Amino acid sequence: MNRAKGLITVRLHTAPEHEEEFNDWYDLEHVPQLTALPEFVRTRRYHCASADIRYLAWYETSDESVEGGPYFQGIVSNPTPWSLRIRKLYGENRERMNFKLMCEAGDPPRPDAPWMYIVHADIPQHVVEEYNAWLDAEHLPRCVAVPGVLRARRYMAVACTSGHSGPKYLTAYELTGPDVWESPAALQVRKSPWNEKMRPLFGNARRALYRLVAPSVEHDQALRTQYRPTH
Repeated sequence: MNRAKGLITVRLHTAPEHEEEFNDWYDLEHVPQLTALPEFVRTRRYHCASADIRYLAWYETSDESVEGGPYFQGIVSNPTPWSLRIRKLYGENRERMNFKLMCEAGDPPRPDAPWMYIVHADIPQHVVEEYNAWLDAEHLPRCVAVPGVLRARRYMAVACTSGHSGPKYLTAYELTGPDVWESPAALQVRKSPWNEKMRPLFGNARRALYRLVAPSVEHDQALRTQYRPTH
């Protein structure tokens, strides 16, 4: 399996009356088109009904330089007719961020985990070093020992392209079910003294539990089914 060291996240949504077409565009055109690009590894899509922007596209890339590179930017600058139509439908309900993978614990789940809990946050500069040490040495390893937590990864943002101001740090926990994160075992893990010290330092924090709505499309799979515009 190719190791992805970068991540592009895109949060989008549209009005309910356009949602069916929005999902068709993502699954039939946009995801295959992007995932077939060089240096894209795999893509998944998620949904969170309670989030301010409901849909999340999760593009794993070879590294954090892919988002600014010619292949991805070529797609952004030369949208298909269907993409132009969908852009008008989602309008300002969009946020794109580019991340660098900093640490991971646990193995890639196969099949894909059906749920993912995400924490975005900003951290005061004077405690960033300790924040990273806490996640790497204690929190992520302890979390993946909890039944139902399959993998945990932390990222650092290198760019945010939208009208939103996304937090710099992202931690993602892949789960077997929607109740795992609030289970007694998970709550106990989050009661360590170090955890209690770090949590109050989170700023601009946002947390969301996402349900998988479209499983992995791998780069090689996208190449075999070579995207061809039909709209």
